Amino acid sequence: MKIRDAVPADAAAACQVLRRSIVELCVADHHNDPAILERWLANKTPEIVTSWIARPDNSVLVAVEGAAILGVGSVRDPGEITLNYVSPDARFRGVSRALLRALEARAIERGNNQCTLLSTETARHFYHSNGYAEDGPPQGKFGTSSSYPMSKQLAAIRLEQVTEQLPAGFETLRVEALAEGYKLVERLAVDWASGATRFDRAGEALFAAYRGGDLAAVGGLTIDPAIPGALRMRRFYVRNEFRRSGVGRRLAAALLDRAAEEDRQVMVNAAPGTEAFWQSLGFAADERDGHTHMLQRAESSVCG
Repeated sequence: MKIRDAVPADAAAACQVLRRSIVELCVADHHNDPAILERWLANKTPEIVTSWIARPDNSVLVAVEGAAILGVGSVRDPGEITLNYVSPDARFRGVSRALLRALEARAIERGNNQCTLLSTETARHFYHSNGYAEDGPPQGKFGTSSSYPMSKQLAAIRLEQVTEQLPAGFETLRVEALAEGYKLVERLAVDWASGATRFDRAGEALFAAYRGGDLAAVGGLTIDPAIPGALRMRRFYVRNEFRRSGVGRRLAAALLDRAAEEDRQVMVNAAPGTEAFWQSLGFAADERDGHTHMLQRAESSVCG
């Protein structure tokens, strides 16, 4: 799966994704009421989608796999997310989550420090799980159904994949982790130096997260030693001062997006006290084969 800017030639296929997503996945909002559907679908035409793509103050992104469009997202320059729809044929693959990350990144590029949106009932839990909070009374944008104004502060977080050498600031991270009784960062350093684990096999990756100029966190994916074809979250550590600021969630989301590109299942051995964090990202308790949680691919299809 790849996310890119939409071009006019995408309009017809993107329109089909929008219409099918609304009709098939957003029943909790339109209740199969023909009047609501007529109003909701009225502006979902190839001509109108083409005009959205052409607007200089609007970014339309598509998630694609080969020639197929899996999802459609849009964000206006002021940071308002106006579309995030996934094809019914691509549910439970992390498409809407990956689109949301790309839309937020585009909003940051446009100089925004927050994103706003109107969520449907169908998508409400999805947005909550991705750091959005309700920001005003419900509205009736989608016919007679409720839509929920939401917003999210966008942290100035930068991610880099680690390939050649451990990142600048790693020693501070290692010392702080040891002081807290965590040896995982020390093990990362030892295994990296020996070449035992360099996160360089197919599907593997190691990322560093920066807040401003400071190294705030590291985390990676390695091949799971027990489950064929699966990946495991490894060496995931966020410095204390950067916890509950979105750094860990952003880092984990990037790793999950990478796993989704490979269509891999993901496991994690959650440290005591971190279970709620992993569960908020879609993991469920699964204590076997040396891990504590398994990613459940059951995200809500996103509409609106």
